[in-house]
Amino acid sequence: MAPGIDGLPAAECEVDVSGRVADFLGSLPPRVLGRIRLGLRVFELLPFPWRFSRLDLATREDFLRRMERSRLGVYHELLLMGKVFTTLGYAIDTGVAGRIGVETSCRLADGSLPEPAGSLGDTQPRGEGEECDVVIVGSGAGGAVAAATLAEAGLDVIVLEAGESHDRENYPSDPLEAITALYRDSGLTIAAGRPPIPIPVGRTVGGTTVINSGTCFRAPAPLLEEWRQRFGIGWTNELGAEFAAAEDFLRVKPVDTERMGRNGQLAMEGAAALGASGGPIARNAGDCVQCSSCPFGCEIDAKRGMHVSYLPRAVAAGARLRTGVNVRQILTENGRATGVSAITLADGPQTSIYPTFEARRPFVVRGRVATIVAGGALGTPELLLRAGLGGRQVGRNLHIHPACWVGARYAEEVRGWDGVMQSYYVDEWERERLLLEATFTPLAFGGAWLPGTGREHQRSMLDFGQIGSIGVHLSDASSGRVSLAGDGSLKARYKLTRADADRLTFGIARAAEIHFAAGATEVYPNIARAGKLTPERLPEFEATSFKPSELRLEAFHPMGTARISADETEGVCGPDGSVNGVDNLYVADASLFPTSVGVNPMMTVIAFASRIASDLALSPSRGDLRRR
Repeated sequence: MAPGIDGLPAAECEVDVSGRVADFLGSLPPRVLGRIRLGLRVFELLPFPWRFSRLDLATREDFLRRMERSRLGVYHELLLMGKVFTTLGYAIDTGVAGRIGVETSCRLADGSLPEPAGSLGDTQPRGEGEECDVVIVGSGAGGAVAAATLAEAGLDVIVLEAGESHDRENYPSDPLEAITALYRDSGLTIAAGRPPIPIPVGRTVGGTTVINSGTCFRAPAPLLEEWRQRFGIGWTNELGAEFAAAEDFLRVKPVDTERMGRNGQLAMEGAAALGASGGPIARNAGDCVQCSSCPFGCEIDAKRGMHVSYLPRAVAAGARLRTGVNVRQILTENGRATGVSAITLADGPQTSIYPTFEARRPFVVRGRVATIVAGGALGTPELLLRAGLGGRQVGRNLHIHPACWVGARYAEEVRGWDGVMQSYYVDEWERERLLLEATFTPLAFGGAWLPGTGREHQRSMLDFGQIGSIGVHLSDASSGRVSLAGDGSLKARYKLTRADADRLTFGIARAAEIHFAAGATEVYPNIARAGKLTPERLPEFEATSFKPSELRLEAFHPMGTARISADETEGVCGPDGSVNGVDNLYVADASLFPTSVGVNPMMTVIAFASRIASDLALSPSRGDLRRR
């Protein structure tokens, strides 16, 4: 995979790739690790009657090239798996990054550091449990905002988070360690299907807001009106105040087009040349002009994730945060939720959601007024299903915004890592449910999407400084389902329809058009059968029909698995966010969304959580339980 050329060190001979990857894989939960082991065994046996590892170097390189040219989807999936793990272990080496010229950094326009965030207090769970008015499971955009809203209204709040607390003082410097510490399943949560689609989500204090791009869109007004009319949620078109308050508190502002970096400027120039509408992306990072570490935690915490914004605000109002607490069950008595039971480690912080039996310690939190589940569109249905609550719609209606990376090679230097990671959007094709965003991902992630294998792939990596990239996001009509495996762990499936695959292919073509209009010489559509695109080959690409299984996709926005609706047969929660069939149990995260939201969902999660928590705090029947 990485034989070493033109000053790039050779894998294994000069860079320990397999050792790093093996350590990383050792952090995975059993179900995820089992799938990877199976894939690696199949990879090893593909050259039957020979084994891949026993072939000489030239034969291995030739076999990889044939895998890339193959029309068999399983070959492409296994090859991509190999490239992902190899790139993860290889690209983080300082010698590799130095030879390519990659620098990872974050910087404000004036060179200063953001002011320190407020304290999160004592986060260690102690004893056998605690009591409060409201217990909240999850500390991401939904849980953190609900906690701040309720605590400021005078309620006694406890927030439980399975992950640990990280900020600019202690983010892991090693990218593999960061992925393990900050992501659920070390970033390898997969929605099974054709194609299988990774859904990396956060598992740390602040949730996915710690590792996302900081992009802040309001949900489109026509969609909010549709939700009001179709699903009977009377307040969805009245969220202007909630959006405005969050934008002010999070210091949301559009990226400066003069300082966004060349990757965003090329997308802007290409879109302008085509007459395609768009604009600079608004972010919760103030005057940040360089951010190439977002997926590993913002190096200086310029991005105002929940861990440096709403959670300190909640704690200042009296809320308690407990980390390393893996909630396993919702407790109920006589038809009402009374709290949650969890496990944590007997000694020190929890490093795995699968601790050894000897390390488990029960921890129970009782909520006198309400229990709020805000574990995201994967974690929330996992809990509801385990408890048998919410009805038959729980886990269904999974939407994910399937997305693909469309890279391009430019004659000029782009050095995408010198600018803002996600900087410019194009909404010209909104009617096709497409949103294009100039997005430059770090080499450890983006390198796997570069074309070629072996030496050819390494030449692509050497040209990484001349690569521009656009992400194509689809507001999906396709859907999936979250359920529980036999061992009680989460599993997700997703079926990409042919119609949505065609829309994504159309979006790839539009991204290629933008790249070419900005001066790109070739485009990488990430469809093996398509190869590399030139302007002359673009009409041929558009005339070709591709199967859903041929697309290489990722997804970052799971939603919809505890859908809100006035009709109990259509949803899991009522218009106030309460779970059907049980009292005092609420949901406050993206799993509430009735359909795909179509844009980066963080701000809509915040608005929903704010409205639900505010209404709960104002409920007259709960006034006597508020702290004086």
